[in-house]
Formats: sequence, structure tokens, C-alpha cells
Amino acid sequence: MLIEDFFNKVLANDGHYCVWARQANKNKIFQRFFVDKEEFIHTTETLDGRGFDVFYALATFTGANSRVVEESVSMRSFFLDIDCGEGKDYDSQEEALNALDQFCEELLLPEPVKINSGRGVHVYWFLSEGVPTQDWIPVANRLKAKCSELGFRADPSVTSDAARVLRVPYTHNYKGNQRAPVNFIGTPTTDTIEFSKFSTIIGGPLSSPSSGKPNKVMDALLGNRQNSFKDIIVKTSKGVGCEQLRQVWQEQDTCSEPLWRAGLSIAKFCTDSEVAARNISKHHPDYTLDATLAKMQGIKGPYTYDSFDEFNPGVCGDCKHRGKIKSPIVLGGSFKEAKPEDNKVMLPEAAVPNAPLKTYTIPEYPKPFFRGENGGVYIRTRNSEGDPEERMIYHNDLYVVKRIRDVEAGEGIVVRLHLPKDGVIEFTVPLTAVTSREELRKHMAMRGVAVPKIDEVMYYMTTWVNDLQATSTADVARRQFGWTDDDCTSFVIGGKEITATEIKDNPPSTPTAGLFHAFEPRGTLQEWVDMANFYAQDKFEMHQYVVGTAFGSPLMALTPIACLGLHIHCKESGAGKTTAIKVASGVWGQPEELVLNPKDTNNSAMNRNELYQNLPMYIDELTNLHGKVLSDTVYALSGGRQKNRLSNTGQNVERTRGRPWRLLSVTTGNTSMIEKISGWKDAPQAEAQRMMECRAVKLFTGEKSTTDVHATNSTTVYGHAGPIYIQYVIQNIGEVQNLLNEVQDRIDRMADLRAENRFWSAGIACTLTGVIIANRLGLLDYNVEKLFKFALGLIKSNQTITEDLSSPVADTLNGFITEHWGNILKIRSTDDLRSNNGTGDSEGETIVIPDVDPRAKLVGRYETDLKHLYLVPKQVRTWCIENQINYNSFVDDLVREFGAKRTKKSITKGTTTRLAPSHLLFVDCSKVPVGVEPDDADI
Repeated sequence: MLIEDFFNKVLANDGHYCVWARQANKNKIFQRFFVDKEEFIHTTETLDGRGFDVFYALATFTGANSRVVEESVSMRSFFLDIDCGEGKDYDSQEEALNALDQFCEELLLPEPVKINSGRGVHVYWFLSEGVPTQDWIPVANRLKAKCSELGFRADPSVTSDAARVLRVPYTHNYKGNQRAPVNFIGTPTTDTIEFSKFSTIIGGPLSSPSSGKPNKVMDALLGNRQNSFKDIIVKTSKGVGCEQLRQVWQEQDTCSEPLWRAGLSIAKFCTDSEVAARNISKHHPDYTLDATLAKMQGIKGPYTYDSFDEFNPGVCGDCKHRGKIKSPIVLGGSFKEAKPEDNKVMLPEAAVPNAPLKTYTIPEYPKPFFRGENGGVYIRTRNSEGDPEERMIYHNDLYVVKRIRDVEAGEGIVVRLHLPKDGVIEFTVPLTAVTSREELRKHMAMRGVAVPKIDEVMYYMTTWVNDLQATSTADVARRQFGWTDDDCTSFVIGGKEITATEIKDNPPSTPTAGLFHAFEPRGTLQEWVDMANFYAQDKFEMHQYVVGTAFGSPLMALTPIACLGLHIHCKESGAGKTTAIKVASGVWGQPEELVLNPKDTNNSAMNRNELYQNLPMYIDELTNLHGKVLSDTVYALSGGRQKNRLSNTGQNVERTRGRPWRLLSVTTGNTSMIEKISGWKDAPQAEAQRMMECRAVKLFTGEKSTTDVHATNSTTVYGHAGPIYIQYVIQNIGEVQNLLNEVQDRIDRMADLRAENRFWSAGIACTLTGVIIANRLGLLDYNVEKLFKFALGLIKSNQTITEDLSSPVADTLNGFITEHWGNILKIRSTDDLRSNNGTGDSEGETIVIPDVDPRAKLVGRYETDLKHLYLVPKQVRTWCIENQINYNSFVDDLVREFGAKRTKKSITKGTTTRLAPSHLLFVDCSKVPVGVEPDDADI
């Protein structure tokens, strides 16, 4: 049996699958939940290869947080664990297998699947379908009781444990010093058995719903359920009720005490319990109301049909309800429908740590569905007799909020899920998944919605869609945060769309949904203001500037520049550069989500740029990245657009790209980014013009407790200032544009900025303008004039860096000659090997020819007497490209400064090898020292 076939047989199809593993020698524990079964199986194989003892949970679970019985959903097998070995229940596996055969034969159980667990034996009976855990537990308890009754020594702690884990077949048992394989014993059967049949074989009455540990599903069901004894009797009088209860009602004087008690067990759990108890007891000769109520009080749960049949045999055999329902109480059941006041509930948002309670108003469900009084989704229909029938679809609140239209994913719906312990989750489901059974199951299971029958959820969701299509228009799903149009009339931050006059709900789209929780505020506005103004002191202008980029970033949309990056570097820790970018990102949301770190790939950073659009981009610790990667990052940021890619639709269709980004970026590291880039390429002037650098110094000299509080607040207080700031900008967009222009003019004049400094000009102007506006709004209290001086100093230092990167043309030429010295022909202009038989000129001197590598390319000719240099243009161009040097600019500089020109000459003239004249680049080196000056000994 393949491992895939085994798990398809032993595990239910709904809920999350759990892998649990242990590496005892290293004291490592691993537990993870999966929605995808293939990934689940692959993980078991990987862990086994790494030396873990690998187990899996027999149940499926509601979510990916806890492997406890209360969170379990479904079971699809009954199982036993038999310990074997010295001092165990059985001395050997052979002895255990013989006892198992005898146990199965005595109970007429079908042959189970048997697995050698490496020491003992695991036993499975596969069920034909998954069953709810609350239905499985009573039968598993009876299986455990049968083992005890017949003396079969299976581990009793395992048999009825719905949260149990057992070893995965085809792995290894690493317990002790041996590596024992876990494998099937014999040829495993693939047969399954129906749950009801297995239950019948084990025998005995079903446990009452109230027995055992509490179950959340059952609690929800019972909390919404109400039973009417009168309705049961009415159905019985029509011939569609319960014959047993008819006899209890009509034959009171001859009814046995156990049967009468069974009738009282039904009456007790009905809304009309006292009236029902009196009506089925008052004609008994020994009847008293007090004694009847006292007897009824001691009953723990409604009796099942099996109990009725045991007390009064021969009555239930032909009943139409036999095998369909477990107890007559179901015949009088209905669900309490929520009233309008019940539909306002208070829960936290699930994705936000320690989130405060919010009030959610649950809409009325479309017919024929309704919400239970205590939550959950129910459906009300009518049977063939015209009587109403109700059943539960899902025990938690689950409903559709709105329709959305996504430019790439098409139409979809926003779904809200209420989890009693976790809070409220909001997610999107494309309409293509709503109408696909398997896709809908995956989408729901990923969010923790575990249901045995996904078809009913599909019917529920499509009913919602049809109802909304008839009553409302679809909202546009914004695929990016930031400005929604070129006129800056609205701005998207997480689940909010901010306009000049209101803050509206913004529906999640496929790209944005995962970050919605990051923009939910935490702490208070005043706490954030106090934290940001921690930097409002002398010498903290760099930190102030970083906070200013958070306010300046949206203003980049008012300029033609895509991005200006600021890189802050400092080798020693304690300069506060990381904390500063966290405080800055806290203007908009949760720093730990919004700030990227070294583990994030360059592609993920570009995806975030497109997603943020106008929100600032902060990346912490770029120290270990290669110079080429850093260069690519600078160009990509300043380019403003994602690279084009094909969509994942399987067709040759380009992925839908968002609007170009206009934002500010701040990165940190231990070293200069320009220095690292220059280690990869000779002259990174272009990168230096697209970014700025600032070396941080350690300023925090106060008490450690103060800085600790500040650092903690930087990650726990956020999300308040951004909406206030951006609404002011929208309301005063014209004034803001004028202010930005004034600030930029002042910066340009004071720093003498030119066209090539356009990135610096726009980025610094937006940052300073953002600080000015934030000061007006009381969000910051920074000294703007000092911040202006800091910005001017920043420009000056970066101008120096850029000037230092500008290599003289002579240095570039020297670099080429030095690297290719062995591939340049050195010869006097008058030498001729043909007339001197290889001895050189009349003075007997020999020429120097490239001989380091016979296959090396001849890249130039140097006439030592005239100091004339001839270079092969193709080789020079290739070298320039490899060293990120602009070839045409280099040649132009040679012509301008050294009188270089293009000429035609045979590069091998004077040697025995005569090549035809070709175009060469001529430089008269007598005018400038070039490379290593050869002396007579070299010739």
C-alpha cells in the first residue's frame, strides 16, 4: 500500500492535518498543521530523513494552532496500539497478533490493517467516510471496553483518544539505539467498514450527547437547539413519530419503569418538560408530581433508540426513523433563530495580537438559511409531508460581507468568519472557487472552516452571491495601497479608504488581504506622538529625518520621481537605526510586518514596493548582500515598476501590474551600500545619484531602561498618525503641492542642485514637507530649520561621495592596459622581423609579443619608441561592459583629453604574422603616463 493510499483511507477529507515529530537525542519537538495532504506527506518523509520519530494525528482539526480533542473535527478509523517486548503487554509481536486474531474472531470484526511500529503493533479499521469526533468517541469507548472485557491487552489510553498520534508507515523508530523500520505486516487490506456497522458490531447503547468532554460543535448545536415534546406527540399521532413514546403516553398504567424513565429522558430536554412529564405519568397508579420531577432530574441525557429497544423490544424494528436518527428527541427539535438584537456580537480581530473587542453586526442570512440564536449557519426546508425540517450547516458564524471585482482574479466575495477563541477573520474567495467543490474546500480549510459536507457550504455561499447580485453592486478590490487616482482624491490603508470627508471600508483583494491586519491601530495616538518626539532633541536629526520619510512618502506622487533611497550604515550597534525605521513605519501600521528583513528576497521587496505604491519602504540590515544585488535593488527602486512576468493562469498572458510606485525608501546596514557596489563595479555614480547615504553615530547615552521602553514601544504602538495626516493632505492638496514646490526650490538653491540630482531634490523636499505638515497637525514637534541644515549636510556629503566615484579617463585607460598587459604587442615602430630573421632591428633587440597564453586575444599594440597605443575597439567595449563603464563616454573622453582618434592599421605590423589593417583606437601616450612604462629591458 502506498503511503498516499494509506492516508487517503485513514484520514478524513475536512480540516487540518497534523504532523508531530520528536528527535530525542537532540531534545527537539516538531508540530505543524497542513491543509494540503501532499505537503503533509512530504513533510513526514523529510522529517524521517532527518532522524525524527514521525507521528501523525488520527483526527483532523479546525485550525492550525492546537491538537486537542476540543479542536478535532473528524475521524476515519478505529485503532489500537499494542505494546510488545519484555515487560510489555505481550512478549512478542507474534503473540500480540495471535491475540488480535482471536479478538476479531470473537466479535466478528473484519480483518484490520496491521503495522509494525518498530517495537509493537498498530491496528486500524478504515471507515468508509469521515465521522464527527463527537459521534466517534462513544463507539471508541465501547471498543476500549470490549478489549478490557475480552482480556485483549491493547493500550487503553490510545483507543478512544481523538487527539492521539501514531507512527507514520515507511518511517523509522529511532527509540533506543536501534533504527527499526515502521512498515505494514503482511498485505494490508484496503477494505473499509461503515461507521454504523462497526458501531453495531461493538454493541451497546450510544453515549448521550452530554457525556464525555465538552465539544464546541455540540455546544453550539445544543445552545441553538430547542425541543418540543408536543411536536413529537403530534407527529406520533400522524404516524410519523415514535411508537415507543406513544406507548409511554397511552399505556401509562402498564408501562415498565425503565421505559417510563426513557420517556422522561426525552421530556426533560424539551421546552415543555414539566407539562410533558406530567402528561406521560399522571395516569400511573403511583403517580405524584414531586416524585416524577425528582426522577426526571437525575437523568443525564436523552435516551437513544437502542435504549428504548432494550427496554421494550420488538417495537422499533419497522420504524422509518431507525438508523437515521439516534434518539426520539430529534423528532421534536428545531433551532432558535437569532433575533435582530442577537446579531450584534463583540469579538477581537483574529490577526491582531491583543486586539480590542469590536462590535460586528451580522447581516440577515439569505433564505432558506438563518443564523442560530447563539451563532452558526442553519437551513430550514420542508420534507415530503410538508413538515419543516432544520439542520445545521456550520456551527460558527460564517457569512458574506460584500461582492468585489478584482482586475486580475475576476469577481469574488469577502467572507467573514467568527471563531470563539481566535476572533474574527475576514478573507476573500474568488467566485471560481465558490462554484468548485474542491477549491472551496481548500479556501475554507485554509481559514479554519472545517465541515464534513462542503456541498452544503457551497449551496450556502452561492445563495449569498445570487442574493447580493440582485440587491447590490460589486465593490472594486484595490490591488495596491496608497493613492487610488492621479488627482489624489482617496488613499487606501489596509481595510480603509480615506477621502476628504469620510473613511470607508476597503475590501481585500488577493494581493492586499494578507496585510490588512498590519494596518489595524494599536496603542493610542498620544503614545505614538510621545514616542516619535523622543527624537525631538539635538543631534537626533538623522532619526527625525527617518520619521519624516513616513510622512513624505505619499507626497512623492506629486513629483515625477519614482523613489529616493536613503541608506543608513554604522558598524557599531546602539545607533538606533533599526528602531528609527520602526517608529517611522508605525505611522502607518505594524513595523514587524511592514519592515522587510535580510531574509526577504529581492523579488519580494519589489512586490512590496508595488503593493505599498506610496507607503514608505523600510528594509533592515542589507549588510550581507552582494554588490550586484544592491545595484539591482537601487535601479529597481528608482525605476518605479515591477519587472514584467507571465501570470500563473497557464496561458501566455502577462501578469496584471499595478500602478507605478512613488515612494521613499530607507535601508540600514553595517557598511556603505555604495562601497559594496563599487567593489563589484568601478564607477557606481548612477546608483549614487538615485540614493543617499548617511553614517549613523551612537547617541543613546541615557539610562538603558529609557531606551528599552522606547524600543518596545516602537513595535507595539502604531497605526494612528497616518490616517489623520493623509486626510489633511487630501483636504488641502493644492496647498500641499505649493508648499512642496517652495521647499524644493529652497533646497535646490541652497545646495546648488542640478538635473542629475533630481532624485535627491524630490526625496528630500517630500521628507521635509511631510515633517512641516506633521508639525502643524501636532503629530511631530521637530525643529524644521535644524532638519533643513541636516538635509543640506546630507547632500554635501553625498556630493563628495559622487565626486570621488568619478574616475579620470587616464585611470580608466590605465585599468584596461594593466589588466591586459600580457595581451598587448610591444614593438618599435621600425622593427621588421621579415628583414632581420627574427632578431629584431639593427641593434639586435627583440620585440615582445603576447606569450602568456597562446590562445589569448591580442587586444592592442604599443610602439615603445613613439609611445603610440593602438587598441582593438571590440575588446575595449567588452571590458567596459564587464566593468559597468559607459564605452561611448570613455571614448569621447579619450578624444577630448588625449586627442585619441580612430585609425586603420595592421595590429601585427613588423611581425611574421601579417593581418589586414583594421579599425583601431589610437592614443598618443606620450602626452600622459599610461599604465606601466616599459624601459629598454622590457624591449
